[in-house]
Amino acid sequence: MKYYAKVISLDEDIEELVVLSLGEKEICCFIDHCEYPINEGGIYLVDMDLTFLDDKLIELSDSDIYSLKRKGNGFSYSINGFLIDDTIYVDGIAFKSDSFSESSYLSNSYIRVDPDRISVSF
Repeated sequence: MKYYAKVISLDEDIEELVVLSLGEKEICCFIDHCEYPINEGGIYLVDMDLTFLDDKLIELSDSDIYSLKRKGNGFSYSINGFLIDDTIYVDGIAFKSDSFSESSYLSNSYIRVDPDRISVSF
């Protein structure tokens, strides 16, 4: 999904790491594609996607509380949100992913998903 996001920080050691602000949420993302230089403090139109490198963990959640929690210092997250078709909604942010097509039986339910990273393209 496309959003306007503010670049909070760029990592000096890992050039693909960027922290973005979407309103009140800060999200650590993996820069998947960027055709132009970006600067801290700048606001850019970004396209965000969930990336699963190995096994996909998508399951029915026992909680109806939206959450977006980073696991440790890496790129992976634990997300609890509401799935409608191929899109999970969590705290005002929507992530559309083809990975949810295999879990269509969970549509219109709260789910928990653990992507390996949230990828962003500028």
